[in-house]
Amino acid sequence: MADQLDDLLVIFGPPLLSSPEWLRDAADLASSRRLTFYDAAWAAAARGLGVPLVSADGQLLAAGLAETATATVRRLGLTVPDHPTDEIP
Repeated sequence: MADQLDDLLVIFGPPLLSSPEWLRDAADLASSRRLTFYDAAWAAAARGLGVPLVSADGQLLAAGLAETATATVRRLGLTVPDHPTDEIP
């Protein structure tokens, strides 16, 4: 099990720890956008890291705080496979 946990750290990096600024931003987003704190915390973390939040969550998308996977693929200029077994080049 320890080896698998080490592998996860190599693949994904260390766990994120919310900063006080992110938590305040999450509280503000939850209140102003009528989101759960959980959803707002993901949006605040993405904003704090300066990266887009990719999500299928309707409330995050409607609030303009996330983009769909399809939108991300298009924004990055990648192609979408025609069949589920096709790989993205």
